[in-house]
Amino acid sequence: MNEIKTNETRPNEEKKRVLLVEDNIVNQKVAVLLLQQFGLDVVVAENGLLALQSVQKDTYDVILMDCQMPEMDGFEATKAIRRYEALQNRYTPIIAVTALAMVGDQERCIAVGMDDYISKPIDRYVLNIKLNHWLQKEFVLRNQELARKYAQPSGLQSESEYDPVNLTELRDYYGEDLNDVLKTFIESTSNYILSIKQSISEHDHESLARYAHELKGSSASVGAKQMAKLALYLERAAGLRDWKEAKDTTEALINSFDSVRAFLEKSPTLSSEAVILPIRD
Repeated sequence: MNEIKTNETRPNEEKKRVLLVEDNIVNQKVAVLLLQQFGLDVVVAENGLLALQSVQKDTYDVILMDCQMPEMDGFEATKAIRRYEALQNRYTPIIAVTALAMVGDQERCIAVGMDDYISKPIDRYVLNIKLNHWLQKEFVLRNQELARKYAQPSGLQSESEYDPVNLTELRDYYGEDLNDVLKTFIESTSNYILSIKQSISEHDHESLARYAHELKGSSASVGAKQMAKLALYLERAAGLRDWKEAKDTTEALINSFDSVRAFLEKSPTLSSEAVILPIRD
């Protein structure tokens, strides 16, 4: 693990520290050069296990996490880091750095506790936007609160951690009769997504932010954790008027909703009478 200092200084401001988790030496050097140019201090960990050890010894302002690595990949490392930080009452933003292009990969990054993602090869402009966002304390605190809110209680282990909705948890909160609530969620979400797609096509950032905010709330209410987090990112993209990010996040949101809907329709909790509206072109 190598700590690389930049000579660039920021008046009256401590340098931010980045943990770069990357096993490819060329990718390491490219990323370090970019991060140094942004005036950041960098520590490099060659795999997820070393990243976890580094987080246990020191604190960082943000982590750039490669997904595919030997020893411990980025997904397992993120879960381990989140478990450790929960015990320490700490929270470090984790940005996935991924070349993955399969359906569901973005949702998987979010499901394990990552806060954002950036594609390989790294684009300097996009990286700058992501870092500027996650180095702001207000956004870190917001996601720390989300992590606490969505943390699965230790006693609820009967369902897979990858289930898109924890029905046991919902029944504990609301009782056994969930049919009407979940049917309403499916119907309203279908309408929200249609409205979101229209807002993006019209570049209407105010409507997009409003619909994303509403969907974030309703998703959180029924325990659709991945959807709630994706809706949060969509709301942020609307505020930044980042239409590419909005389109990509909407596609991930639709994929996540497809998983939630399929899961609910297979469960005895939801009858087959739910109205399903088309959400794809």
